[in-house]
Amino acid sequence: MRRLPVVALLIALAVPARSDPQAEAAIRALRRDSSMKVRTQAAIVLGQRAAAQAVPALREAVAEDGAAAVRIAAVAALAKIGDRAARSTLKAASEADPDDSVRRAALRALEALGPVAISIDEPAGPSSARAPLREALAGHLRDRGFAVLEGGEGGEIRLKPTVKVGVDDKGGKTVIAVKASMVVVDGDGRVDLVEASARASVSGAVPDGKLAAYSARAIDAAARTLAEDLAARLGER
Repeated sequence: MRRLPVVALLIALAVPARSDPQAEAAIRALRRDSSMKVRTQAAIVLGQRAAAQAVPALREAVAEDGAAAVRIAAVAALAKIGDRAARSTLKAASEADPDDSVRRAALRALEALGPVAISIDEPAGPSSARAPLREALAGHLRDRGFAVLEGGEGGEIRLKPTVKVGVDDKGGKTVIAVKASMVVVDGDGRVDLVEASARASVSGAVPDGKLAAYSARAIDAAARTLAEDLAARLGER
């Protein structure tokens, strides 16, 4: 009999922690309740509780709810939660919501999120070109206001780069041709492809000891084009 408390404790520890009942109730109310006041209060509660599990429902409310008061409350809740996955929803609201108050609230929420966070996978391609491409790409993205995460994990945007380098010696000159591309995956699972190419031409033969430096110039030019193209595409979303 003395062991019962210990057994009961072990059973309690083995049971997974339950989700927040109040947050779950607020999510259901936000999605289903016919009362504008109830939906507005539900969004407020979710923001106060910083309920990360409510982000999908809050995004739906910002995009689809017919009441401006609900949309404003949902925008404010997303700002408090701070989940960068909501950026595309907030951006759309800041540009296209029919209510000026919602647009201004969404713009403030976007500013609170800070710059777009990007992670870059280890590039595929020749070993001598991988680090130069990743470093050049990270530098050009930072120059354009993006936050590049160290370690390649956790960004809103994930880049999967590939690089190919060709060297051609003919006609009294050396031509280094670089082809770079990257698969772009955003937080909503949308996939895009960005491609770029660059060439470096040098008179005469290039010694092996200098080939890497000349290749790095072409890789940097290709990386700059990739960063510019990505910035333009993200600006359109």
